[in-house]
Amino acid sequence: MKLVLERLRGPAIAALLAITVASAGYVVIEDWGWFDAVYMSVITMGQVGYGEVHELTTDGRVWTIGVILAGFGVFVYSAASLTALFLSGDVTAALRERRRSKVREHLKDHVIIVGFGRVGRASADAAIRSGRSCVVIDSTDTVEDAVTSAGAIFLQGDARDSTVLRTAGANRAAALITTLDDPSNAVVALTARSIAPDVRIVARVSDSSWSKRLMRAGASHVVPVYESVGASMAATALDAEVLGVLAIPGTDMRVEEVEVGAGAQAEGLDLRALGSAVPALHILGLRQGTEVRRWHEADGPLRAGDMLVVLGNSETLRRMTAMVRHGSAEPTD
Repeated sequence: MKLVLERLRGPAIAALLAITVASAGYVVIEDWGWFDAVYMSVITMGQVGYGEVHELTTDGRVWTIGVILAGFGVFVYSAASLTALFLSGDVTAALRERRRSKVREHLKDHVIIVGFGRVGRASADAAIRSGRSCVVIDSTDTVEDAVTSAGAIFLQGDARDSTVLRTAGANRAAALITTLDDPSNAVVALTARSIAPDVRIVARVSDSSWSKRLMRAGASHVVPVYESVGASMAATALDAEVLGVLAIPGTDMRVEEVEVGAGAQAEGLDLRALGSAVPALHILGLRQGTEVRRWHEADGPLRAGDMLVVLGNSETLRRMTAMVRHGSAEPTD
């Protein structure tokens, strides 16, 4: 209704102006009173077909013809404004936003994602897979369909604005993930922290020099995206047995997925023996074929092709990788 009223504001002003001018014409030309003049103007412009209030002179009839044309013009103007409103999709968008607003009002312990680029999209997918409701804030409406298809709730706006964060329910959220550029992430973290002192804020950082500033701004955790990806690519490139790496920010620890190579020292050992051979190594799980088991559920010897998920520092993981490397059990000259 608000959109309809806004679009009809122009036609309404035009109609009021036309009635005023038409009434003034009847007062001047026919010497009628203002009530009769206004009534004649309204029934003429409304095309209702009532009879004349008083008998018209020739000049009055000419004036009435002009009033009829003016009324038709106002009608066309009104119809065109309403048609443009419905064809533009603004009404549909307003109805969608109203439904989303009602959903957001009832959200609790949800996740807010700021930015729907590649990192934001992956974060939203992971949050939804974990069973959490997810609100995505983005400054452009071009990602609306993609956000909706992912199963999240879209909110267009600037997350640096406290009003937008309140609309997203930041004070009721379990976590907020901001994936913008470093300065914008600092502002989002600072604003979100002022609204929701207890919310968990995770910020992506591109330049490591911004890490401390983001933490001071209110971020609970800072994830150096490029450093994590770089460490993963380097480890995977340098050791054929390393298939994936997840660095743990703020420490020298990381999680690696490694493959036991044929003829490796670790081949034939069980997980307990491997752990004893590499002190400070934490074995998290084992995948043999299609079966994935946690470390305490796995027994039996390791075979070539088995996948290990392990946690440790750089030196520990280097020693472990040496034991699973292809051909490492073969004697060397």
